[in-house]
Amino acid sequence: MAHTRGSAATRRGRRRGFAVAVAALAALVTATPAAAQSTGGTSPGAPPSAAPRLSAPPPGVVVRPAPQLRSWRCVRSCAATHEAGTGARVRIRGRKLGRVYEVIFLGAESPDDDVAAAPLRRKKNVVDVRVPLGAASGPLLVSDRDGLQSAPSEVALAVQPPVALKLAGSAPTVEVQAQARRAFYDAARPAKVSYVVHADSPTQVLVELLRAKDGAVVSSWDVGDVAPETPQSVTWNGTAGKRVAAAGRYRFRVSAVDPAGQRAVSARAANESGPDPATFTFLQHEFPIRGPHVYGTGAATFGGGRGHQGHDVFAACGTPLWAARGGVVQFKQYHSRAGHYIVIDGQGTGVDYTYMHLRQAALVDAGDRVRTGQLIGYVGQTGRASGCHLHFEMWTAPGWYNGGRPLDPLPSLVAWDKTS
Repeated sequence: MAHTRGSAATRRGRRRGFAVAVAALAALVTATPAAAQSTGGTSPGAPPSAAPRLSAPPPGVVVRPAPQLRSWRCVRSCAATHEAGTGARVRIRGRKLGRVYEVIFLGAESPDDDVAAAPLRRKKNVVDVRVPLGAASGPLLVSDRDGLQSAPSEVALAVQPPVALKLAGSAPTVEVQAQARRAFYDAARPAKVSYVVHADSPTQVLVELLRAKDGAVVSSWDVGDVAPETPQSVTWNGTAGKRVAAAGRYRFRVSAVDPAGQRAVSARAANESGPDPATFTFLQHEFPIRGPHVYGTGAATFGGGRGHQGHDVFAACGTPLWAARGGVVQFKQYHSRAGHYIVIDGQGTGVDYTYMHLRQAALVDAGDRVRTGQLIGYVGQTGRASGCHLHFEMWTAPGWYNGGRPLDPLPSLVAWDKTS
């Protein structure tokens, strides 16, 4: 459901709600274990110019080292050791590669041309991957299931233009590649597909987005005439019928018809191994803590202590915080108990998302439009808090201390944690 809370009357209501919120925060017992309800934490201060150093992790947090990329070379269908085209096989060597989720081809300086591909195989010190369609010349890096990334490779991959895969007079063929294995609603980079048509002349192209579980068409784009051997792309904003699409697996399908009426539909070859490059996972939220963490218990849970209205997730101070859902920043304040906090009116939903005890003032301001997965601050223990943690709240419409009611965020947090 799209947001409509933008009128002058609504804004006046939000300001009245803020006054109520300040009074309510004075009585709020914030997220700490029952034995630690003391005046702890730190005082407000100016945000640092760079990301803060991490503190020691809290007890119970498992810290895994980031993967390391030491070297790579092209091993199959290569023009040279560090020069290859779509479909060539690249072998990466390094350390801590057993949990690699994807290999990211960085391209030029802009993140818009980044393309990620699933590993064909992975071992402790080796990962194999195919050069994905749409990759641009540039360095590589690997990312694991925790979101930890290696440094970019020192040696860049030189990507060759697509090779024609069609014999003269034969039917056209189509290659398709989703830009990333996961896409988030309202993120800065929406779901994107790259494709190329191998043909003798321009073809009529239709791009469709299908729900993987039943093949139902969710969205479609009638592209019109497309030149052969020229990489193209289409983006999807995550909606279907003006509503946010359900989280799950989706697949892009591209159909091309040449002037002679010969038709080609993108499809995997029967003998093709590895994950389908046209398939990706769509998610409505991204887990907000970007580092090792542990969930609080007892008074740190929803309803714990004296009416705790959120859930605490403990992590090292300085751990990055990302917006779980994009939207508009309603409040950015400091309170003696809540510390530095921020409230975001979630895009496409009636829910408000509240983040408390930030290490310093949030990196965005009231009125700013933020995106899902955008850096908004760092885990801290400002205000009344013992131990570094995020106190996270979710409120129903019409909003935070403005007529809405708090929800237990733990089921959502756990679900996002598993998929992000």
